[in-house]
Amino acid sequence: MKCRLAFAVTALLLLSCTGMFAQQDNQESSSDVAFWVAFWSHPRVALFGPEHAAFNSNMQEILFPYDDHTGPSNPSALDDDARWLKEHANDRFYINGYASSRGELIYNLVLSQRRANYVKRELVSRGVPESQIVLAVGWGELYPVCPEKNDECWKQNRRVRLSYSPN
Repeated sequence: MKCRLAFAVTALLLLSCTGMFAQQDNQESSSDVAFWVAFWSHPRVALFGPEHAAFNSNMQEILFPYDDHTGPSNPSALDDDARWLKEHANDRFYINGYASSRGELIYNLVLSQRRANYVKRELVSRGVPESQIVLAVGWGELYPVCPEKNDECWKQNRRVRLSYSPN
């Protein structure tokens, strides 16, 4: 009985501890968030030559409205990305889904995975070979573009980003 009680108390303490997640109000996590915001705000570096640079300059982020994974805010970006990817069939890429910090961590992870899967399905339905897609993964509220807790920042963090993968 004492072990169960100790386990329950420990579990509650760990689950209620929000300081380890991004976009929280403590000093340690704010430095982590600042690092990622600075990282994502810089232009993407092309480490793998001109193909990587061309990929970065032609890919657009697909943005999503609040609590949605099937209707992007900018569907033309998805069309443009699909068109370019079909013309460059040798370029492989990752699909990275993200969510804002509104809501629970697990819910945001699931939502961002659904966004990544949606973009994958839409690209394949538009003629992009599935063999070009290395992986579609949801990162939830990790790696925010904007760390503030307001509608404008949350809007920027609800996105799907395509990342180049060297062959």
